[in-house]
Amino acid sequence: MSACTHRDMKHAGSLDNTKDVEPNCVSINVGPSQGGNYTCELNNASDESPGSSNLQSKQDYTHLSIENPCSGSPCFNNGTRQAGYTDKGFRCKCPLGFTGVYCKKACSFDFEDGIGGWEKTGRAFIYQPTFGDNPAARERESAQQQGDWWIGGAEKRSNESDPAGKLHPDGADKPKGTLTSPCFRIVGKKISFLIGGGCTMAEARAELIVNNEVVRNETGNCSETMYSKSWDLVEFIGQYAQVRLVDESSGGWGHINFDDLKGDIICPHHFDEKN
Repeated sequence: MSACTHRDMKHAGSLDNTKDVEPNCVSINVGPSQGGNYTCELNNASDESPGSSNLQSKQDYTHLSIENPCSGSPCFNNGTRQAGYTDKGFRCKCPLGFTGVYCKKACSFDFEDGIGGWEKTGRAFIYQPTFGDNPAARERESAQQQGDWWIGGAEKRSNESDPAGKLHPDGADKPKGTLTSPCFRIVGKKISFLIGGGCTMAEARAELIVNNEVVRNETGNCSETMYSKSWDLVEFIGQYAQVRLVDESSGGWGHINFDDLKGDIICPHHFDEKN
């Protein structure tokens, strides 16, 4: 597993309070020539100087602007709308914790778009993510997953068209392995997730790794049903982290179920490019 560094997150934002100097939706005033050079005034609609609707005439100046593309394409979750930059004529600058073209998507790992940059070792997670409530389809307790896709170490339904209820062909509990998330940055006090499956910490667990050290862990409840758990991370704010799912058992309940990792985190920049 590769360690998390600042280089991994160079496009993901900053935790300091420095204001972004990029302009928001702008217009310009062009003034008379002075010695061959024209005066240019940039009207910046920033947080510090919001645009005014009270326009005033200025002698010998020409006002230039285009139809504001921001007005018809709003950003969500208090995202800042900025003119230019993309072929849409604008972009949304998202606040911490949100991603996507319109800042609609919170930073989370819910597996609805696959497992992305998660790294696998061994065979425990080779058929992940799992579609639907596969345990319930074979008359076991419900997984209680969020959405349609989740991590089920005992399951084999990696395509929606696969028969429901199938188990890992190596056996529900026999295969071992790990599944490690991409790096993310902790920006607040808490992250949460759903976890089920094995209930012995030494055999099946979720780990939080900061600076190559395991700083938190959690296990399931010897049930296919996943329950919400959380970690208090106040002492790690500003640091980079990963979550690693570990299956080290081939005995009974030797698998882990996991879903919906989310909270006070910033995702890698490439998540934006998928939206």
